[in-house]
Amino acid sequence: MGSVEKRRSRTLSGIFLRYVLVMLGLMFVLGICTVFIFNILVNSGAIYPANYAERKINEAYDRIQKADEVTEDIIPPLCRYVIFNADGEVLGGNMTEDSVKIAWNVANQGTASGEFFYKVIPRSEEYVVLQYSLTPQYQSAFLREHFISPQNLMTIIVVLSGIAMILLPSVSFGKKMKRKMKPVMNAVERIKNQDLEYEVSYSGVKEIDDCLSSIDEMRNALKDSLERQWKAEQEKNRQMSALAHDIKTPLTVIRGNAELLSEMEMTEEQKKYMDYIASSALQIQNYVQTLIEVTKSVDGYQYRFEKIRTEDILGDIKKQTLGLSEVFNLKINWKEHYISETVSIVYDQVVRAVMNIIKNAAEHTPKDGTINIDINEKRGMLIFTVEDTGRGFTKEALLHGTEQFFMDDTSRSGGVHYGIGLFSAKTIAGKHGGKISLTNSKKTGGAKVEICFEINEPMGEPMGTEFLA
Repeated sequence: MGSVEKRRSRTLSGIFLRYVLVMLGLMFVLGICTVFIFNILVNSGAIYPANYAERKINEAYDRIQKADEVTEDIIPPLCRYVIFNADGEVLGGNMTEDSVKIAWNVANQGTASGEFFYKVIPRSEEYVVLQYSLTPQYQSAFLREHFISPQNLMTIIVVLSGIAMILLPSVSFGKKMKRKMKPVMNAVERIKNQDLEYEVSYSGVKEIDDCLSSIDEMRNALKDSLERQWKAEQEKNRQMSALAHDIKTPLTVIRGNAELLSEMEMTEEQKKYMDYIASSALQIQNYVQTLIEVTKSVDGYQYRFEKIRTEDILGDIKKQTLGLSEVFNLKINWKEHYISETVSIVYDQVVRAVMNIIKNAAEHTPKDGTINIDINEKRGMLIFTVEDTGRGFTKEALLHGTEQFFMDDTSRSGGVHYGIGLFSAKTIAGKHGGKISLTNSKKTGGAKVEICFEINEPMGEPMGTEFLA
């Protein structure tokens, strides 16, 4: 299946040679037709041959020489004349002034120049000089005076016909080659669209068929590679899905025991820590569920936008942030100002993106340091700005920090995995019509990350809170 059909093929050189021979044959036919048509016109008398005037002059030579008086009626057709006396004085004729001077040189010295020919007929005490041309002429005096000469007309016809005979075979040759190349273009288009189940058609040109054979081999190799990759991806997804299911069991145990412990008598501080454990376990469970959905979906995670109360999502992020601050012994400076009571977002993904940034800040901030978190709503965008008091980003990290798997050990103190978190945050922000930017804070001297998400139109009066924990 998919192999090029084995038929007798012609080479490109053979096709081109045929094109050249056809063109030469048409040019030869054009030449024959031109000569044939011209001969018909000459034989019918519509056109005088080139030597017609010269022949008529020879016939009238004796009559002009012996005539008592030279008049225009005895001058041969297609000729002009002038009569000189022995001293060069013009006695009569219809020749132009410029031509008269040349005619006298011919009569006196036997030399002439220009496009015309001259015939001198000596008479008693005078000369008759006839002017003529050796080119075909129309029989009609009207055509001779108002139309281009037959010679020029035939030249124009031959040139135009020659151009047409070159263009027509060329266009035909081009269309033919386009048809021959169509199987190649179809094969490339099919592979481009990842349609690898097709039959390679026959072109009839050896070089193109060889190309199709190579494309077909490439198609089969690509098909095998994609099948192997798909099987490996399916196996990986099965393993990830199984692992995610396995993780849910200990998470359920952790949540259940945390809920049991929360029912016991505890100090306020213990209750706060237990609340962190329960909420974090729930968040991990949500992430595991997302991972299961991704591994089951062929197209990847499906973003489902929902209207969420702004207070709820900010409260969730704040709660997780405070939990991180307890673990890393950090101070949180939290400020929020927003207008919209609800936002249209993918809840878990936005929380994940913002928490990735806050977690990176926490990991790279020294103990007892401070993280500033500022939330604002501007022009339909919810903007999170996170600043820490760490060492900040290097120049390399500022350029490539949001690229997948980028790691820069020297950029900040601590871990080397922030590139994955920032890449994930950038992807989620992009899905929400937003973006992420990395800078170094002039205020704290540490890193500054700003991420924004497009939300619904603002409604109501601005709301906000500030606190330092």
